Amino acid sequence: MKKFILVILLATLLTPYQLHAQLEEKGGEFSIDINLRPRLEYRNGYNQPRLESDKPSAFISNRARLGLNFDNGFLSARMAAQDISLWGQKPQNDNEGNRFTLNEAWAQITYNEFFAKVGRQSLNYDDGRILSVSNWTPTGIWHDALKLGFENELNTLHLILAYNQSREVTNSGTYYFPIGQPYQNMQTIWYQYHNQAGFSASALFINLGFETGDPTADALISDKEYLQTMGTNIGYKNNLWNIMGTAYYQMGKNANKQDVSAYMLALRGGYKIDPILSVYGGTEFHPGQDPDSDTKSYMDLLYRSNHSFMGAMDYFRGNDYYGVFHKYLGLKWNATKKLELDLSYHHFNSDKYIEVAKNNKKNLSSEIDFKFTYPIRKYIVFEGGYSFMLATDAMPIAKGRPGSPDSWQDWAYISLTINPTIFRGKF
Repeated sequence: MKKFILVILLATLLTPYQLHAQLEEKGGEFSIDINLRPRLEYRNGYNQPRLESDKPSAFISNRARLGLNFDNGFLSARMAAQDISLWGQKPQNDNEGNRFTLNEAWAQITYNEFFAKVGRQSLNYDDGRILSVSNWTPTGIWHDALKLGFENELNTLHLILAYNQSREVTNSGTYYFPIGQPYQNMQTIWYQYHNQAGFSASALFINLGFETGDPTADALISDKEYLQTMGTNIGYKNNLWNIMGTAYYQMGKNANKQDVSAYMLALRGGYKIDPILSVYGGTEFHPGQDPDSDTKSYMDLLYRSNHSFMGAMDYFRGNDYYGVFHKYLGLKWNATKKLELDLSYHHFNSDKYIEVAKNNKKNLSSEIDFKFTYPIRKYIVFEGGYSFMLATDAMPIAKGRPGSPDSWQDWAYISLTINPTIFRGKF
């Protein structure tokens, strides 16, 4: 596998170089950008039900990024460092060394409709349900990978290859301690067809290899289990309508050596009533675990931002033991030229019955989400939101945590995103 990846990398990088070897090297554009995002959160029953005795929590998280960019048409590259912290978390005299992490460090060569991108990069496909940049989380999600691509007016094809190792050793095998990425190797292929009429259809296949060997043996024993995830997104979008259907299936074995056979379905749509008002809604279904089977029958939605799906209070992730059936309806209103308001209602049922006081129930909760977005400048966005949940007595069992359904459960946030390009120059 390693030899195969190396051959593809060398062939991809050397071919366009040879074609351009006799051409004069172009100049390019260099730019520097920063990203600052302080966010205040109030949590009172966020993510899991609270007891009457539980106290609300509040904190301010901060993400600071500095990015360097280069592009001359043939070669593009980006390096971005980030620091993630809570206000007050670090001492004023911090002598523990550099806490910055590179969340991006990649270079891309483009030749006509083909490209090769290698290094640390984000992977974001379709609606981000399986692979996403996860912008809501302060850290985001990145992968150390090689991406090969072909793109034209109607077609986009990407091949992604990754091989991870936790240490640099000699004659010690390939055992991988998953202290960084959760997988040891990955092979992904994604294809999308899109036309000017607004129709799009995509297919995604991911093969993940997990280390399941014995780390306690004197000579580390490496063993791998492989999990496959495949699915499609089919959509249509015009000036009034935006409709998307999603289906995924997962099989193989996970990192716990458990057989997996699971699926999920989703349908969503939006309609623009007039230039300032639109309505949207949808549903998604995630089956729960079959109690009579040892095969895992609920999906692992891999490397995505959960906050974009199934309500802002993040109670459900799609990988829930009892399953979840989510229905929602929302309204967006451009109250002014800049201010956008978003109000939505969410209802949650489990797929499997939950026994509560000798009664079988599926109804879990209702949730109301409100959000506003206001761009102060093109590079400064102020936003916030408030959500509350009305849970039933089945919710604590579904979440596997004691809680009082009669307790008020709510969550709120405000954030400021500052993302200017502070320098741009050509040479």
